[in-house]
Amino acid sequence: MLPDLKGWLPVDAVVVEKRPGLLWMEMSGVSLSEPFFQQTVERAKANGKSEVFTEFDALLQLEQSLDSVEPTGFIFHSSRCGSTLVANACRAIANSIVLSEANAIDKLIARFITDSDGIKESLYSVFLRATVRALAQRRNGNEQHLFVKFACCSFAQIERISRIWPRVPWVFLYRDPIETIVSNLAEVPPWLKDNDRRVLASITGASPNDMGLEELCARTIGSLYSKAHSLANENSMLLNYNQLSVPVISSVLSFFKVRPAAEELDSIARVASVYSKEVSGIRTFAADADAKQKLASDRVREAAAAWAVEPYRQLEQKRLETNEFN
Repeated sequence: MLPDLKGWLPVDAVVVEKRPGLLWMEMSGVSLSEPFFQQTVERAKANGKSEVFTEFDALLQLEQSLDSVEPTGFIFHSSRCGSTLVANACRAIANSIVLSEANAIDKLIARFITDSDGIKESLYSVFLRATVRALAQRRNGNEQHLFVKFACCSFAQIERISRIWPRVPWVFLYRDPIETIVSNLAEVPPWLKDNDRRVLASITGASPNDMGLEELCARTIGSLYSKAHSLANENSMLLNYNQLSVPVISSVLSFFKVRPAAEELDSIARVASVYSKEVSGIRTFAADADAKQKLASDRVREAAAAWAVEPYRQLEQKRLETNEFN
């Protein structure tokens, strides 16, 4: 019997007793206000919200009855390059839902690499579409926009994602590779240190087991730059971290066919003035490009030069040729 999941959201894709499915959490009355979806989940869990596991058939049955918001825009990135700021700005738009690196979404996308053949690929595409619909449920009845920010490695599957949602515009954010590597080494993210290495092997085209973190990070972001360069089209926007400003973020929203009102622009300006990843929203943002360049070791510079500098240069050239603003 299908459990009553009204007001519940899928918060993770898991395997329980060899049965793949979703972990759901009762989220009625819980706003998705933190910079990352998992931060909201942790808050809800701390407040005693219930969890339940279902196999994917429950998701597919539920999908038919959901009143959900269709995607407005997708945010992809190459890690530590301002994508959280853009997602936070989307959250300033009235009646919007922002899903920022939701585990259930990005783990299902990873399955395209780790557990996929022709039949399974079709199944995971169905599961991914249904999971996004479940996360995009209208919970107060007024939601109009859905913005999805994916984890950086998910961009490697942009072609499959675009086949599911071919008309949804997307933006790809990136940054000088030296600054990105320095940032990731200073605070190593899960995708770089304990991700399923089959994902990174697929992205880089090489076995990651014998690589230092400098090379692994450089190879990964270089591959993402190359994919963005080859696949960017009229339905996408390339955005360098050094461009980020309130007018540029407003242009991104316009690209998503959203026209921010004056008060929403004021909110975006406030968002842009604080550190994007901090839940409290009180730490003032400070530019750090010069500091990261100074911190770069010889090994960082050598790895960037070998694997990421040329893809970055090509991506920058394409952005300059195609974007309305530079």
